[in-house]
Amino acid sequence: MARESPKTTTTHLPPFTLSSPPGTDIWRKPPTHNAFNASIHPSTPNPIPLSTFSRAKISFTLPPAPQLRQYDQAGLLLHLTQPGLSANQTKWIKTGIEFYYGKPYVATVGCDAWADWSLVPMGEFGSFSTTPTASTSTTIPTTTPDDQPGATVEIRREQDELGKSLWIYWLVRDGQGAEVERRPLREVTWVLDGEEEWDVSVSGYVCRPTKAGGEGELEAVFAEGLEVEASGVGGKE
Repeated sequence: MARESPKTTTTHLPPFTLSSPPGTDIWRKPPTHNAFNASIHPSTPNPIPLSTFSRAKISFTLPPAPQLRQYDQAGLLLHLTQPGLSANQTKWIKTGIEFYYGKPYVATVGCDAWADWSLVPMGEFGSFSTTPTASTSTTIPTTTPDDQPGATVEIRREQDELGKSLWIYWLVRDGQGAEVERRPLREVTWVLDGEEEWDVSVSGYVCRPTKAGGEGELEAVFAEGLEVEASGVGGKE
């Protein structure tokens, strides 16, 4: 008799706005730096077994570039925990937009023992507002000082002939919101090693590491909320 696969359910959190003051960050760097004080939503996450996690997706926009500071960022956070584990032993992955030397990048950080960091230029599609050309469905970036950097990012479980991992994607959209490209950003292999021993919380996050520039908070709008898919876990529409 065939064994049934666990039922997959999707949880949809409604749209939300999130702000964070200066001096907030998610970053761990040797020998001793360990910051984990960003604003997150849900503010009290409900962890699920990592072994049940299938995928998570979030869309968001930041303020216009002239209002942004070095390292301003927002996006999607996966936080791996165990009961009784100290703060410097938890693991996490974050992906979203980070403002770096005057430009927005799609940024991804994975933290096992220590954090790494990668940046992808927002490039030809921009992920700002886009306008179709007259003769084709191709989109051309139209950016002005008032444009707000925005992105849709997704983290999903995948498996190939070498094993399982989490893949991180930037979902590029056209001016009508339709997905035109799924850009691979990173494959994270370590995260599912011993996954039965870990729980994961999925959140949107915002942080403003730089204090220079005043006490103003960074605000991001998550206009489509948060979508999380898991197997064997109750969800709601």
